Amino acid sequence: MRPTIKRFATAFFIFIFGICGPANAAGQDDDPPIRYVVRKGDTLISLGDRYFRTSQSYRIVQRQNRIIDPHRIPVGKILIVPRNMLKYRPAVAELLSVRGQVTSGEGKLSTGQKLPEGTAIETGPSSFATMVLDDGSRISLPSNSAIRIRRLRTYILGNILDYDFDVARGGIRSTVVKQKSPDDRYRVRTPKAVSAVRGTDFQSRFDTDSQNDFAEVVEGGLAVNAGGGDERSLPAGNGLSVKADGGVVTETLLVPPELRAPGKLQSDKIVRFAALANLPIRYTIAADSGFIEQVADVIVPDGNAEFADLPDGNYFVRARAISANGLQGIPATFTFKRRMNSVTGSTGKEDTGYIFRWRAEGRGTQRFHFQLFRNAVDTVAMVDEAGLDTQMITLSDLPPADYFWRVASVQYIDSEVAISWTPFEKITVSAP
Repeated sequence: MRPTIKRFATAFFIFIFGICGPANAAGQDDDPPIRYVVRKGDTLISLGDRYFRTSQSYRIVQRQNRIIDPHRIPVGKILIVPRNMLKYRPAVAELLSVRGQVTSGEGKLSTGQKLPEGTAIETGPSSFATMVLDDGSRISLPSNSAIRIRRLRTYILGNILDYDFDVARGGIRSTVVKQKSPDDRYRVRTPKAVSAVRGTDFQSRFDTDSQNDFAEVVEGGLAVNAGGGDERSLPAGNGLSVKADGGVVTETLLVPPELRAPGKLQSDKIVRFAALANLPIRYTIAADSGFIEQVADVIVPDGNAEFADLPDGNYFVRARAISANGLQGIPATFTFKRRMNSVTGSTGKEDTGYIFRWRAEGRGTQRFHFQLFRNAVDTVAMVDEAGLDTQMITLSDLPPADYFWRVASVQYIDSEVAISWTPFEKITVSAP
């Protein structure tokens, strides 16, 4: 039996699941008519001229609504009008941000481009796109996703919105503006699911490897009837997946993960984040708090993530723990600053003594601070040279002992000073 959905009285959206493909899921019940309250002076003829796609469509509306005289309709009567009979204004989705390889059937897409109904969009590896719709709703596509804009229109009758998206691979994160009319629609389809949403923040995804559909809800509520009277409720903070065999799994989303010093200055060549718990986590980095300008997205199995080639700047990182069923949990969001100030060192013995060399990477002016300790690092430094503008130092006549050394890059940029030390390294000087 196909699962069905009913709306909570207090819910902000509904989520409709079927175990068939999109063609079956989008049946007659999936395309409900629009309701119109008759006003003084309305006739079916005048309504047909203003709102119907053909002038004779009023006859179908007359028959379906059991109206005897098309010139006389009681004021306040609710007319039921099929959507496919209505005139509409084509809407567009404007690309707010594009990063990497984002394409449609006509080629590469770019920021500011406006996409009409019917457009297919794909994001490649390490590529992202964010779009804004006419009503202000936003949708973001992570890397390796493929979607199609099935419907993007505003009906002239009542200025009713009708937005519909197909997800063939990957996912969509939607931040939907609360709709003004109960006939407004925002839907996202995955192969075994149809999501109808109002005023919420949610994800819809399809995993091509497992053939599972996923939904994670941050706001709103959901009731799922999986057949046989087995009703499942999905309030905010819960997730749902439809397995490849049509089975439905619901669970509470994992709590926001805790990270080790997520807001620290990221000065190393590689930007790193680590979770306190050893569990899979999805990390997303963006240049803005709304995650429109996404720059990186990765899923790691143990909570430890690395990002190379991240330019200097101020960023936001979002982390979501992933459950055993593949559902992504409630996000934790942090700010961090990226100012690369990386320094690495090496040492060797030459005829003139011990040579300590280092190499620094980063913008701005860099000076160096060298320290050498004898036997232990908790003593006073035997050599403590600050303000060096060269990247090497030579020490001769070192007595036999164990030594520990390190070097710091002191970076001056944007009226700020940042210091980055190498780890201590040990050398042993033996007696001749």
